[in-house]
Amino acid sequence: MNLSPDSSLDELRRRHEAALASSARAVARHREAYGRLRRDAAQVAFGTLDIGAYHETAARMVGCLELLCRPEAGTLFVFYRRALDPRAEGHVRTFRPLCCDLLATLAELDRWRRDRGRLRRVK
Repeated sequence: MNLSPDSSLDELRRRHEAALASSARAVARHREAYGRLRRDAAQVAFGTLDIGAYHETAARMVGCLELLCRPEAGTLFVFYRRALDPRAEGHVRTFRPLCCDLLATLAELDRWRRDRGRLRRVK
């Protein structure tokens, strides 16, 4: 199959848009888990975290990510669920950088959700 660079770029954009839409639906179903995930990631990225609290914090974040991944396939959260989990691929050395990256991804998702313009005026 010969794909031109433009068609493969269009395919990547389409898949990214689908992942954003799927993630937005998951966030709408599990707002509490999303808020908890955002707070924990911000605390790790910008605050201090005792090494003894690493496993507890990582497990709590992975639990939130599992809730956000469960209802939808192809969400943006799938990568982070495995990467942050100390029982899978997660490691204490990469925890803070991954939380920074997760926050950037969540900010992009929030921007995408705001730009969709689904606000209604209620009188």
